[in-house]
Amino acid sequence: MKKSFRILALLLVLVLASSIALVGCGDSTEESGKYLRLAKDVELSSMDQHIATDGLAFETIAATIEGLYSLDAAGNTIPAIALSHDVSDDGLKYTFKLRENAKWSNGDKVTANDFVFSWRRLVNPNTASEYNFIADVAGLKNAAKIVDGELPKEELGVKALDDHTLEVELERPTPYFISLTAFATFFPLNEEFVTEKGDQYALNPENILSNGPFKMVEWNKGYGYKLNKNTDYYDAENVKVDGLEFRIIKDPQTAVLKFDSDELDVVKLSAELVEKYKSDESFKLIGAGYLWYMSFNQETELFKNVNMRKAFSHAVDKSHIADNILNDGSLVADFIVPIGLATGPDGKDFRDEAGTYSQYDKALALDYWNQAKSELGKEELEVEVLFDDSETVKKMAEFIQAELETNLPGLTVKLKSQPKKNRLALMRSGDFELGLTRWGPDYSDPLTYLELFITDGSSNSPNYSSQVYDDLVYSASRGDLSSDPIGRWEAMIEAERVLLEEDAAVGPLYQRGYAFLINSKVTGIEDHVVGTPFIYKSVEISE
Repeated sequence: MKKSFRILALLLVLVLASSIALVGCGDSTEESGKYLRLAKDVELSSMDQHIATDGLAFETIAATIEGLYSLDAAGNTIPAIALSHDVSDDGLKYTFKLRENAKWSNGDKVTANDFVFSWRRLVNPNTASEYNFIADVAGLKNAAKIVDGELPKEELGVKALDDHTLEVELERPTPYFISLTAFATFFPLNEEFVTEKGDQYALNPENILSNGPFKMVEWNKGYGYKLNKNTDYYDAENVKVDGLEFRIIKDPQTAVLKFDSDELDVVKLSAELVEKYKSDESFKLIGAGYLWYMSFNQETELFKNVNMRKAFSHAVDKSHIADNILNDGSLVADFIVPIGLATGPDGKDFRDEAGTYSQYDKALALDYWNQAKSELGKEELEVEVLFDDSETVKKMAEFIQAELETNLPGLTVKLKSQPKKNRLALMRSGDFELGLTRWGPDYSDPLTYLELFITDGSSNSPNYSSQVYDDLVYSASRGDLSSDPIGRWEAMIEAERVLLEEDAAVGPLYQRGYAFLINSKVTGIEDHVVGTPFIYKSVEISE
């Protein structure tokens, strides 16, 4: 009997210990409830909105923090922390009235100063934000001079009139300013919290605050992360799931197997898996605003030559990339401003009014190639193509290699695969010849692409420079046409033509589409061409 009693006592101790351990973990490891389980093929790079530069980071930050405005399912701006705003007659002063029931996950109220602190941090040269240029794109008064170190950050055109009134001054009318406030770089930050955390801010859940639908509770770098519903969110009653679980799975086949075994709800398909699942009720094609292109480094001897750039631009069968290598709803791009990005004064999409350029044409490519060789005085040439190390991009690079060597006789193409982070660093430093890269739109205006290529632009990886192009973009963004809707639209159409038809500064490839498997029980995932790729606030999971 004594032995049996001891065994029973031991079992009780183990049960109690297990229960205590589960309670001690709190909501950070809670597995009950309704969680949307998503597979992602890249790691989360940052939760600091001024350091982040990629789509996954932006969608995760947007799930945890809200700005002045957000987006509805159709992509229209809707009130978030701002209840309303007034604009002065000259379009240079915005006054936002903020809601009084918004608070951070530590209990602090969200105030106008949170925006002042955040926006000043964005332009502060010490932050070294790669996105600091967007403050000037937004037209914020003195933004460019502060970024360049010519003025202190306190001179930025933003101030708190009181806890719930924010005043913003612009240097010029900016038609897309309100849409930019829904982008992560313009979200607020709690000054006391960020200052207290210092260089540890946003590196783990304990050093992150939320004012949005969800809050981060786990982050296992390289494996995944978890967001729980934020019960302190002002609109928590309309958040219908208990949280989001993101799992980093780089192999599409592995992710699909987990979807089939009901371990995941959202999985992106690779091209080879599309045929297998395209008749499945869970199969979804989703359009995107990301545009892939060949970036020709014009500081190299090869691509200083405009005929060489034109030869490369016409030599690749882009339909094979879109329809066979990707097979996911991606579209051939004979343009740099994507379809569905923005509409003009007459309500028409930019692509309906602008032309198409750099179409696949082997004969034309060969003609430009022969002219370029003659001008360079060479018959045999070599080029290195730099690209990301993902499997799909590798297949695209290999196809481009074959196309160029076939259609441009005498050309040898070498391939250089690098992790995305390294590839970006090499392109920023100019240490490349031809790079395969992409850009996703930050706001719904053609300038989000066209400003990439102005002389000395922060993201001008081709090292392109044209006074004609600069003047057109400047007049549409900051000059005499910035307040003339029709004139600025015409200037942007002409700028794209100069960029692609006259100068062949880059070689567009395709506009990204995505093929997904999404659990049929899941509704409410909002996909967006502009800004935040996916918004999860309205997700519901049926029984």
